Parts: sequence; structure tokens; C-alpha cells
Amino acid sequence: MSTKLTPMMKQYFDVKNNYPDALLFYRLGDFYECFFDDAKIVSLECDLVLTARSAGEDTKAPMCGVPHHAVTPYIQKLINKGYKVAIVEQMEDPATAKGIVRRDVVRIVTPGTVMEELSDDKTSVLIASIEDAQYGFSLILCEMASGKLIGKWIAHSKSELIQVCLKYNIQEIVVNQQFNPIIMNRLRELPNITISYCDETIIDEFYLPLIRQLPDKFHTAFGRLVNYLLSTQFRMLTHLQPVEVDDLGTYCEMDYSTMSNLELVKPLRTNGKNFTLWGYLDQTKTAMGSRTLKSWVQRPLLKETDILQRQDQIAFLIKKYLIRDDITQHLKQIYDLERIVAKIAFRSAQPQDMIRLSRSLTPIPAVKELLKEIEVFGLWQTMDDCSEFSAMLQENLQEEAPGNAKEGSIFKSGVNSTLDELRDIANHGHRWLLDFESKEKERTQIKNLKIGYNRVFGYYIEVSKSNMSSVKEEFGYIRKQTLANAERYITQELKQKEDELLHAKERANRLEEELFHQLIEETQAYLPKIQWIAKAISELDAITSLAQVSSQHGFNRPMFTQDRKISIQESVHPVLQAANKGKQIVSNSIVMDEDEDIHILTGPNMGGKSTYMRQLALIVILAQLGCYVPAKKAQLPVFDRIFTRMGASDDILGGQSTFMMEMSEANTALKHATENSLILFDEIGRGTSTYDGMAIAQAIIEYIATVIKAKTVFSTHYHELTAMADILKNVSNIFVQVHEKDDDITFLYRVKRGKADKSYGIHVAQLAKMPESLTKRSKELLKQLESKRRVVQQTMDIVEVLKIPKDLEEIEQMLSSITIEQMTPLQAMQCLADLKDKLKKR
Repeated sequence: MSTKLTPMMKQYFDVKNNYPDALLFYRLGDFYECFFDDAKIVSLECDLVLTARSAGEDTKAPMCGVPHHAVTPYIQKLINKGYKVAIVEQMEDPATAKGIVRRDVVRIVTPGTVMEELSDDKTSVLIASIEDAQYGFSLILCEMASGKLIGKWIAHSKSELIQVCLKYNIQEIVVNQQFNPIIMNRLRELPNITISYCDETIIDEFYLPLIRQLPDKFHTAFGRLVNYLLSTQFRMLTHLQPVEVDDLGTYCEMDYSTMSNLELVKPLRTNGKNFTLWGYLDQTKTAMGSRTLKSWVQRPLLKETDILQRQDQIAFLIKKYLIRDDITQHLKQIYDLERIVAKIAFRSAQPQDMIRLSRSLTPIPAVKELLKEIEVFGLWQTMDDCSEFSAMLQENLQEEAPGNAKEGSIFKSGVNSTLDELRDIANHGHRWLLDFESKEKERTQIKNLKIGYNRVFGYYIEVSKSNMSSVKEEFGYIRKQTLANAERYITQELKQKEDELLHAKERANRLEEELFHQLIEETQAYLPKIQWIAKAISELDAITSLAQVSSQHGFNRPMFTQDRKISIQESVHPVLQAANKGKQIVSNSIVMDEDEDIHILTGPNMGGKSTYMRQLALIVILAQLGCYVPAKKAQLPVFDRIFTRMGASDDILGGQSTFMMEMSEANTALKHATENSLILFDEIGRGTSTYDGMAIAQAIIEYIATVIKAKTVFSTHYHELTAMADILKNVSNIFVQVHEKDDDITFLYRVKRGKADKSYGIHVAQLAKMPESLTKRSKELLKQLESKRRVVQQTMDIVEVLKIPKDLEEIEQMLSSITIEQMTPLQAMQCLADLKDKLKKR
């Protein structure tokens, strides 16, 4: 700007030029002000009045502002819309500053670095650093509010990268300036994601312990993340925890589409979480327990030993009801320790946070005592409960504390002798004023004389107009203010005492603030131990919630088999059961023998096919959470992945048809599924013409049956596909029963072995109250179409089943038998030559 600026505006632009991509919230006294283009944006997005302020010479700066104590919701609104906000504070006391007050940025709030005061208690806000490495993408995910770090490695696939971003609900992505522009454009199209840049990847030695067990391929992404966080938070990140690697051997994999189709943590048609599996299971008592349970639902366990340990914990809590009830009562006393730790680490904690920390640590020894000899709760045996630190907090802190450390009344008497003296002076000041007023009334004989106070004149003596004549010179009264009905005076004695009283309170508050900051620094050493306590509490809260739900609804413990057989007796859809309280829900048994890989499911619309499939998936997920399941008895294998394709969904990126989405999601399953996976396909092929759809559906069934051999339920209205059970030994038919009488049908919601020969679409139209003339005409047309279709079917057989050529099977066996680690370079070259020769002979 060429105009000569005022000193304040010059200071503003000096700061703004360093942060061009952020909205500056500039502290002026008791307000945060925004100027120029920032003001226009903020006023529009936050519905604030746009005013103007002189910027120098004849220039007016557009301006809007909010009180400093009410700034949080405005920042939240801007962050939710993808903006970054730079907080500019006054770095010195305006009362003692010489010239213009020094100001600087103290923190940049971005969508991925939102802390506890700006985020939902039960929602994890994640930022991710992505490195485009040689053989794939390495990601480091961070939840700033808790300090948790997750490492994730995925292959070079745009679709997989996008699925991960959606699955984890990542709010901000950090990459370098050279990141692949094609992939970047795809990422920009994702909803509610902000792209940020950082090229610095050098890791300060302070953070090296966090990656001690981390493979080298994650180090660059980790370095970029830490440097970006340092550049926005302006302080050391002492609360960050060691990186936990989320690899294929730890959790059952589910992509975003599967999680969405199954409504695990987010409902498809409502905004309430109660219609999700997470909402159904969530009877936790702490916010961090709820977040932990949510992450368990998103990432079921894969190792049977881990699953069995959770099952044992749940079994103990179900059996020991009184202990479970005691634990629940203790959990109710515990605040969000994860986020309190983050505030302490960032030196932004206030007295109320320390009171909450003290109250949260108080019940920990009692919980530890309840679990001290229980082997399945081993973490509690060795955990330091910080009892000495907790006792110190209780001895030093008041029961109730102010919201700000500057307000005083934080520490108990006896903590600091100087503080006690200052408090005594300040607290007894009121008694002195009352005594002084009585003495003056007696001395002057002015009965309505009174002592008052205001911020301009301090303490004063007020005499009404009617008693003015009684004021004598020997009283030593000095007139200070004339009012309509009174005169106000001061005396030397009153002013001297005023100085003593007011300064005692100010000095006491300043001393308490210093003592509080010392306490925050002393607490830093305990943060790792408190984080361990937070982890133990959040997991115990989640386990207790699962035990409560399992006990409350009469769930049973599932058993895991090695033979790939599924046998689930009299099971129900858990969320559907909860949503239909008071109504009888039809139970179904789900049985797939060891030699059965695919069930082709037929039956009418609204007959319960999709519910049956979702029910199977949810029971598998519950079982691999370690939870009991809504079934009389359940035996099933451990699944490494779950894939679903259900319903006519829109492409979240836009621009793809329903059929294209259908094929993309099906391809993901076919590409990544193994024989230990679960696949649920609902009416694949319906998004295109009948014969195209039928051909694709058959080809998919053949491929799964002959190549993948994963446990699969494939629902379809192509009744011709049921003939595949006669050709493929590992394919069977099941169908949803209906009761048909005359022209009416009743849905029985029972799934039986066999096949349906009708779809009952016209009956469903009747149930939907379609015009009678229309449904009548539909029946006439259906008879004509079915007569023609029978002619077509006479010339149409199920196409020869896909088989893998024998020479390719030999190549596959050769590759499977190779042990790369034991091969010399010469042997490897010879093996490659042999494979090449076999391919040439095809």
C-alpha cells in the first residue's frame, strides 16, 4: 500500500505480509479486529457489521471485530469453512508500553490443528502429512488435541489415497510444493479438506524418540508434519506420542465406502449418531472413551489373541456386575484427560483445567485397586497412578477456580506466605471501610454520609446536598466531584488506604498467576504418565460400554474357527433392533459351510435382503471388536477385510454415474480381497441394461468363486444367476421368504436355502400406494414380458465358467514357492528368465 500508514496500520501490514494465507485476528485492547480484505471475509462469513477505521491520510480501512472473550465461536465458524486464522496478541502491557504496543502472531489455527476449545468432545480432528514415496504414499496422521500419531502406508493409487482421507475424516493435508498436481486436484475436490504446504522435513532431535520404532519410509512425512505444526503453533509439541503404525497385519481393513454403507459411525439418512453402530454401542462415560470406541468400530482387530483378550475383559465385567458398576461410577468423575494434557503442554491451560485434572486423578487409585489382581487388565497392574502428584494438586488448589489465571482465587491458604499476607490486607479492606464510615459519621455528625467507589476516582465520601453545610474545613475533606444531589470528597487517609487495598488485590492476583505458571511447568514432567492413565481410562471406558451393551441386550460370546465356516444362530441386526423398540424383530441364522464361498441371495424388494447382509457384516465387526454379538450362538473365522457394495450411492467427488461407482467399488473388492475376506454385493449390475448387468454379475461371481474364494453374499434380482449353484460347487442359493395368498403378499423376513422365482415388484408398488390402474396395467405387461422372456431363456444358458489357464496356475505356484530372502542375485535372474520363457510359450 503506497498511502502513508498510521503506526498501528504499518505494524498490521508488517505482520500480515508474513501470513498472507491466514485471516488475521488482531488484538486491540479488549477486541480482536480484522482489517481490509480479511474484514470483508470475516464480516460476510460470521455475519458481523463492517465498519471503517482511519489507516492514514485519507484512507479508510474496512474493519470488523469481536470481543476477546467471545472469539471462539467465530474462529470455529471460519475454520469449519476451511479458513486459517492467525491470532495476533499484544506482547506487552499497554499501560507500560512506550510507543505502539508490540504485537505478534502467537498461534495459527487451521482446520487440522483445532484444539479442544474449538472441537466437538467426541470428534477427532486429524491432520495428515503425505509423502509421495518411490513405491507408495506414506502418511502420518495426527490428532492435535490428544497428541496421537498414526502411520499409514498405501500403494500408489489415487483412489486408495482418497478412501483413506475419507475414512479417517482428515481435515487438513500437508504436502510439499512438488506434490503430484493430478493427485492434488483430486484431493482438493474432497469435502472439507484444506491443503497446506511445507518443504522442511529435518527432524529435531527432541522428536526422534517418537519414531524410534518407525520404519524409515515414514520419516520424511513425519518430519514435514512436525515442522508444519511448529510453524503454526509457535511452541514445542511436548504432548506428541510415539507413532502407531496402522498396517495390514493389525486391523481388519474397511474402506470409506464400506464404513459408509454399513453406517458404522455416520448415518446415511439422519444426522444423529444413534442410528450408527458406534452410537448403538456408546454407553461410555468419558469423551475420550467415546472417541476410543469410535476408533475401535472403524478398525476391528485382526489378531485373534488381541480379540480374545478383549473378550476376556468383557466377560469379567459382565460376570462381576458390582465391579462394573463401581468402575462406571468412578468413570463419571473423570474429565477429558487427553485434551487437558494438550492444553498443559501448550501452556494454555487455565485454573479450571487443573481442577479437572485433580478431580480426574482422584478416582484412579480406587479403579486400580478394583482391577489389581485381574490378569486380563494387565495395563493397570504396572501403571503409575500419579497419586503423589494428585495429592499435591488437592492440597494446593481451591475446590472451585476461575476461568482465567489472571482472576486469582486459585490456591488455598498456606501455599505461599506472601500471598496469604496480601489476601489478608485485601480481604480485611471491606471491614476497614465500614469502620471508617462509622468513624466519619460519628466525627462529622453527618448521619447519611457514605463511602463509595468508582473506577475514575477510586474510594470517596459522599454527602447529600441537604448536609453540605455540615462539612467543615477541619474535617480535611477535599472536593472531588459535584453531582445534582450530592458532593463527593476524598481525604488523605482514605486515599492512602485505597492505594494499599487496591494494590494488595492486584499484587495477590499477579502472584497467583506466577504461581500457576510455575505449577504448569512442574506438571510437564508428569504428562507422559497422565497420557498412560488417559489411555488406560479410555480403553476401560470403551470395554465397560461394550460389556454393558452385551449384558443389557443378552448378547453371546462368539467363537473363532480355523476352518472358514460361518455359523450364526438366531441373529438380529443390532441397530435395527434398537431403532424399533417394542417391535418384534425377526431373527435369522447365517450359515456358510467350509466349502461354501458364495451365497446368491434372491427375494423381493423390501424383503430384508440388504438388512440380512448388513447384519452379517455388523456381527463380524462386533466379534472382531472383541464384543459379544446379537445371536444365540456364533462361530466364524477372523476376516482380514470387509467389502460392501450396497444401494445407489452418489460419487462423493462428483462426475461419476451410479453404475460407474458400482463398478469402481466392486473392482476395489476384486482387487484386494483374499480368501479370508468378506464380500457383500447388493444387486451388482442393476445400473446398466439387463443383459449387460447379468453378464457382469455372472462374471463377478465366477471370478470370486474361482480366483478369490472369499466368503461372499451376492444379492440379485437376476434369477437366472441361481443356476450357477448347479455349476460351481462353492456357490449356493438362499432366498428371503414371503407368504403369498391370492393377490397379497406378506414379508416374512426369513432367509432360507433355495431360490426365489419372483421379485414381487408390483406388490411393492401396491404397498407404496401407487394408483390401482397403474399396478393393474403393470400386471398385464408383466405377463406379456414373462412369456417372451421364456422364449429367450430357452436359447440362453449360463456362460461357461471362467477358469484360470493351467500355465498361469504353474506360474502362480512358482511365484508362491519363491523365498526371496534366501535367493542369490544369480538365482533371482535365473528364476526371472524361467518365468519369461513360460510366458513366451503361452
